[in-house]
Parts: sequence; C-alpha cells; structure tokens
Amino acid sequence: MPKRKVHLIPGNYYHIYNKAVTDNNLFIEEKNYPFFLSKIKKYLLDCVDILAYCLMPNHYHLLIQVKTKELPKAMQQLALSYSASFNKEYQRVGHLFQGRYQLKQIDDQTYLDHLSRYIHLNPSSAGLVGKPAAWQYSSYREYIGLRTPDFINPMVILDVFGSPGETSLVRKQNEYRVYVEDYIP
Repeated sequence: MPKRKVHLIPGNYYHIYNKAVTDNNLFIEEKNYPFFLSKIKKYLLDCVDILAYCLMPNHYHLLIQVKTKELPKAMQQLALSYSASFNKEYQRVGHLFQGRYQLKQIDDQTYLDHLSRYIHLNPSSAGLVGKPAAWQYSSYREYIGLRTPDFINPMVILDVFGSPGETSLVRKQNEYRVYVEDYIP
C-alpha cells in the first residue's frame, strides 16, 4: 500500500474513521459494540488520547490526540484482532474493513469542536435515534454528564464552552448539549 499523505505528529489531533466492506456491518449484535470498545482500550490507549467516538452499524469514528508514533501498528492490531474475532463468531472469512483506516489531521479548535458535534450527531442524522443521547455507543453521554468518562477525555472540547475562566463542568456540558442538539446544517 502507498504511504499515507498525513503524517502523525505527537500532540496533534486527528479524525480516524473506517467502514465495513460493501454493504456489510461491523456490528451485527449489541455485544459487538462493547467488544470493539474493549479492543480500542486494549490497543489504542497507550498511543492516543481519545476525545470522542461513535460506533455505527457499518462504520466508526474516533477523534484522537496522538501521544506516540505507534498509532499505525496499534490500529493494525485493533483491526486484525476485531476482524479475526468477528469472522470466527459469524463463520465468515475475508476482509471486514474497507481497506486501511482513514486519517485526517485537525488543525484548529473550531474544526475540532465541529467534528465532535458531527461525530455525536451521526446516529440521529442516520435516523437510528431521535436524540444523540439515546445512542449508547458514542461518547456523547460522557460529554453531557449522563455517563462517567471511562477512557475518553472530553475536556479538550468542553473547556471551550462556558464563559472565559468558567469552572462549572455542568454549565460546560449544558452549553455543549445545546451546541450539538440545536445544530441546523
């Protein structure tokens, strides 16, 4: 495969996404979602901080900040491990993902905020749920205080919300909720 045009630089933010081959799904049953999240924790947390995520039936999104240059190897391990388990569970063979994961560098805070909103709105935009908080396989619930963050760091984005010098997490969470749920494309 040709080399990537986007170079990983520790400290920088990136949007990672991938989808299943053809019209297949990455997640067939409810148990697949937490299993994939466990693989993310196992393979990625040493080399990235995860700011936001969303797992959809046929694709996923991760918003990350790179800590080390080991991400390509970790992503390969994630994909291979999940694919092998998935193929074994559902008696299938072949590729699960549509090629290598996609990677886009995020250069400014405004785009970072917008991308987090896009990721969190994915399930409602796709018609899977009415409100983004109803989709349990995204980090949106952590952002608005409905679930305690397990492995994500929402503060990079939440710190932008509220008044300058704002210390109230609840106010930041409420402003983020409005930012996401009142969005009109």
